[in-house]
Amino acid sequence: MDTLHGVFESAARYFSVLAEPARLKILHVICAEEKSVNTIIGATGMAQANASRHLGLMYQAGLLSRRREGTQVFYRVADSMFLELCRTVSTQIELRSGLDRSAQAFGQPIPVSPSNQKEQASV
Repeated sequence: MDTLHGVFESAARYFSVLAEPARLKILHVICAEEKSVNTIIGATGMAQANASRHLGLMYQAGLLSRRREGTQVFYRVADSMFLELCRTVSTQIELRSGLDRSAQAFGQPIPVSPSNQKEQASV
């Protein structure tokens, strides 16, 4: 039981990091490929200081990895488990917002087809 408690604690930490809309935006932007901080800022519309703060928190939590190339810093999702989580979250965001490009954005279609409007609204 103690082993499971540790797993749940770890999972809760990851989800607490993701419980911020700005961090979900960042995750959505870098899900498919590594991006520079400037690209992330442009895609999310965040101020540089705000984006850097969120990127730093996500990096410290182990969700992201980073590399420096000259004066630029590039971030990417740290491991395949987070990539799958990212794809799932991003696909749901796109489906809920009425966008239909999830299959192209991530290279893998995730079939989701609610059978009626009521079911679609509750997804």
